[in-house]
Order: sequence, then structure tokens, then C-alpha cells
Amino acid sequence: MTPLGILSIVIMAVGFAMVYAARFIVRKYGLDKKQTCAHEAEMSAEEVEQYKFNKAVLNFKMMGMVVSIPGIVLFIICFK
Repeated sequence: MTPLGILSIVIMAVGFAMVYAARFIVRKYGLDKKQTCAHEAEMSAEEVEQYKFNKAVLNFKMMGMVVSIPGIVLFIICFK
């Protein structure tokens, strides 16, 4: 296996680990507290809290997929 092949697998693993552990990381670092809600006045406090948590998890999962995309492309190029 070439070094580029190993690098592609490592990059993919890091991105997929971010996606898998998104809920845990958002809870641990309080990333939901930094989110904004445009319609906060129309929701109850519990709904706003759940909305912000789900928004933070989704944003973190999207970031994990963005991290894994270069690894996927490199994997396809290396093992073509």
C-alpha cells in the first residue's frame, strides 16, 4: 500500500469519526450554546434548546463530511 493510500484512509477515518461522534462532541464542548435561532420568540424554551442542539450536530456532521471528501477523492485516485 502506498503512502498516499494510507493517507487517504486516515483522512477518511478522521472525517467519519467526526460524523459518528458529533452528538458527544457537541455536548462535551457546548457547541449548541453558540448557535442562533431566528424564530426564538415563537418556540418554547425546550424547543429552542433542542433546535440549537440539532443545528449544532448537523453543522458538525457537515464539517466531518467536508473533511472526509478529500480522503475519498484521494482513495479513488490511488486505487483506480
